[in-house]
Amino acid sequence: MTSSLWPQIIIASSTLIAAFLGYALAGLNEARRDRRAAEREKLARAEDRYSAAVRDRHQFQLETLLALQDAVQLMARFTGRSMHFDHVQAREGKYTQLPADHDAEIMSNGFDVIRLRNRLLDQDLRRAIERFESAASAGMLPPTHFIGLSGQALESAAAQLASQFGDEYTLVMGQLGQSLRTELSWVPSEADRR
Repeated sequence: MTSSLWPQIIIASSTLIAAFLGYALAGLNEARRDRRAAEREKLARAEDRYSAAVRDRHQFQLETLLALQDAVQLMARFTGRSMHFDHVQAREGKYTQLPADHDAEIMSNGFDVIRLRNRLLDQDLRRAIERFESAASAGMLPPTHFIGLSGQALESAAAQLASQFGDEYTLVMGQLGQSLRTELSWVPSEADRR
């Protein structure tokens, strides 16, 4: 080989080595870019799932609160009907149980209120609903609080019982209304929108 051929071989081999190194480095850069893109996509999907879960949770709470509001109103009506029945019976000196169809409706409604109450995330509201359920149950107990009363004493006892229950109803509906307004006014934050 001639001495003029060596510089050409060195240049050709350098070019070939540079091409292979460039190809290898481009492959490494491409792999890193793909890995970063995959990580960003994974993070974006996780954020989307989180946002959807937050929106779904708020929607579920809103639906639960609306159904609970109706169920509590129905419980109040049933309790009021029961208290009125007991009051009328006490006026006549009778202390009988509610008709069977009333009991079935009351029991079904009670189960609905319990089921909906257990779905609530707000612990304070759950406790308020429990207190209301206790007040409603007390209003539907056998009318022993009317035994031995007549005339004005009976009317006063019935009015006091109805007033106490009405106060409990007002309190629980106020808390339910506040929770409903909170859920209705909820707007996803910037983090929830991602």
